[in-house]
Amino acid sequence: MGHHFWLLSLATAFGLSCKPAVGRAPSLIVGPEILALRGQPAEAAPGQNVTYDFLIASPEGTLTDTVAAWDVCLTPKPPAESNEVASACVLAPPAGTVAATFQAPLPSNACSLFGPIAPPPQAGQPPFRPRDPDSTGGYYVPVRAVVQPPVADRSLIAFDLERVHCSFSNAPLAVIQDFNSRYHLNTNPHLQGLEMLSADQTSSDVLAGAATASSGSMVSLLAVPSADSIETFPVYDAIHQVVADQQESLRFFWYSPDGEFQHDRTGVDPGATDGSSTNQWTPPTVTQSTVVPLWVVLRDSRGGTDFISTQLTVTP
Repeated sequence: MGHHFWLLSLATAFGLSCKPAVGRAPSLIVGPEILALRGQPAEAAPGQNVTYDFLIASPEGTLTDTVAAWDVCLTPKPPAESNEVASACVLAPPAGTVAATFQAPLPSNACSLFGPIAPPPQAGQPPFRPRDPDSTGGYYVPVRAVVQPPVADRSLIAFDLERVHCSFSNAPLAVIQDFNSRYHLNTNPHLQGLEMLSADQTSSDVLAGAATASSGSMVSLLAVPSADSIETFPVYDAIHQVVADQQESLRFFWYSPDGEFQHDRTGVDPGATDGSSTNQWTPPTVTQSTVVPLWVVLRDSRGGTDFISTQLTVTP
């Protein structure tokens, strides 16, 4: 699980029985499903407003008129729990704002609840230890969206793990000044293009609605992010007490209700200087011209997210 998105059904969360889709590829959409939550900005300071939206897909296409119940989790994950999010946040009844988008400030004490500042100990309990950052030096606040029936036959729940910017203080003063002078808040990556290359090497702009694939004939899909989607950022090396630059990694998640992707998720193509990523897709076998929905979700390693909804026309 990455540090930015977490998805499950409430039926699973509450221990109710449900029939799993055994052997189904994660890229295959067989019913309404939340594919991504996105916070804007991708990283914010405690008390700063963040606006959230989400992508929900179905076999018929993107569900654009769907609303969710939103809330910001205020319960840190106990050390004994292995999930990304505290079970108390997962199991709490939906009681927040119901809307297609949601705006709320990050908790003013987010760096104490979820970050490097140890929260005050509770009566009769041992003191809490500060949270450990992820490999990029980040801390995250869970923000929940719940989509309830009749959109699906069960409630769907997903979390955005919103990156919170916490003060950096556990280092020599010169290192802190160096870090602060180089650090910039994370921004969401941007998917600016999706191209299709057919078997005869014909290139089509999928986002422009000009892409047509032949039934059963594999095509190449090229997802192209904007040039600024891969950011460089500093990370503190506590062992050597120095600040070193890292570069974000990108992951692409592919979805469709029909046909078959060679890979459910891809990374940046080897040698690609623009962050682009290629996947192969075999269209379904059809007897008449058929429009097939397609979604690509782009995530960076610091919790940023972008997504596109489009469609391909498959001909016999």
